[in-house]
Amino acid sequence: MNNNQHYFHIQVRVPGRTPFYSRAEKFAFLNIWRTYFQEKLQTCAYTILPDRFECVAVSGEFVSGDIERVKNFIRKTLLTKMAGVWADEDIEACCGSIHIAPLYTEKDCIYKIFDIHTLPQKKGITTDYRTYPFSSYQALSSVRTTLLAKQLVWEWFGGRMRFAAFHQAYACWPADTVALAG
Repeated sequence: MNNNQHYFHIQVRVPGRTPFYSRAEKFAFLNIWRTYFQEKLQTCAYTILPDRFECVAVSGEFVSGDIERVKNFIRKTLLTKMAGVWADEDIEACCGSIHIAPLYTEKDCIYKIFDIHTLPQKKGITTDYRTYPFSSYQALSSVRTTLLAKQLVWEWFGGRMRFAAFHQAYACWPADTVALAG
């Protein structure tokens, strides 16, 4: 792993609410994330569920010990950019429920990415996480251009084909078995 880059698992939740319920809300959040967060927190992988957004991000600006700085950056940006998209109480609840954990090894990143991709299946939202539209799995599996840190993710997995093979090995597992694997 690059010593100048630091890796984080970021979870943005809104306890007791579902601000990501509609397609429009999910797309709005993704557009805001891509526009305002990408420069400081480049996204490696993500998924959006009705009650949360989870991602693995890489940063050259924030270091592993900067958890509070990262949270404050996310809070400030959400407070200013989500106004009018979410209800004020959802924004406030979200800003109080941001969880961030540093990831220190490639193995940490690989397993967290797999966990994030399989989350929609684990939660019973879809029967096959590979087809879930609000996940980075399809973009990372493709050769198409994306804003995701695709080359970095492929390096961790040993290439695009191994990324796909790693995920494919678990694709047919029932949701309860995938939950145990994560």
